[in-house]
Amino acid sequence: MPDEEVTPTPDASKDAPRRAGVFSGKRRPLLLAGAVVLVLALLVAVPGFIASQPSFMARYKYLDVEYTTWSQSAHAGIGCQNCHVPPGLLEQAGYDTRMLGAFYVSLVSPDATLPPFAKPTIAACSSCHAALITTSPKGDLKIPHRAHVDVLKIECATCHQYLVHQLSPEGRHTPTMAACLVCHDGKVAKNACSTCHTAKAAPANHSGADWLIVHPDKQAELDCTSCHKWKTDWCADCHSKRPASHVADWRKTHGAAVAVRRNCEACHAATFCEKCHGDVPKLNFDPALALVQ
Repeated sequence: MPDEEVTPTPDASKDAPRRAGVFSGKRRPLLLAGAVVLVLALLVAVPGFIASQPSFMARYKYLDVEYTTWSQSAHAGIGCQNCHVPPGLLEQAGYDTRMLGAFYVSLVSPDATLPPFAKPTIAACSSCHAALITTSPKGDLKIPHRAHVDVLKIECATCHQYLVHQLSPEGRHTPTMAACLVCHDGKVAKNACSTCHTAKAAPANHSGADWLIVHPDKQAELDCTSCHKWKTDWCADCHSKRPASHVADWRKTHGAAVAVRRNCEACHAATFCEKCHGDVPKLNFDPALALVQ
């Protein structure tokens, strides 16, 4: 038989390095991209996530009171940026960037402090509190939020300063009456009890012409604290001020006023009269009258 022509078989071992080079060339960008993603995850994404959590604030000892009070408030669990940063995309991204830097600074300098947080804006509060109540949960207070927020543009934190990070003097997170009276002083806004309270008004005798004179005698009949207990030193609001009668000619006219009703000892020690009179006048003296401290 004639010899058959044999087709040479390609040497696979010679092509292997060439194929390996082709595959390694294609994989190199993928490996590089994967490495970049991993580095970004370890150095940016993970630290950024940790720093954006409210629990991150626990490492700042100078914020212990604020952090503890927040954790016991109705806003516990809500992130700092939800309230202290405007809801815009750029503002939120800026906050995340700042906190990423704070994460690394805290590693190098554990005693470092954070820049002060801005007060919550109306926009930040409204992102959650879209439905604004008109009365308090117990129904005893009128709370016209729309009038204050939408019309007057009063920032929520102006009234709700004790809402999250501190307790009021009464130990609550609710606004204080003293805060309301900053505006409701009878000049900027009405100060009648019925303006804010649904079932409370000043007793009729408070509008009497002689109320300022006779009110000490009425303490046994009335429970003053039912209205005035919101402030511990409410008596001083009046008694720390010079009476309206004590005008420029009071030294000449006070004798006639004392003849009608002597109540000097409400504000003055008995020795005060002796400076001019040499003794304490005995006219209509009321031994039960006590000095208001």
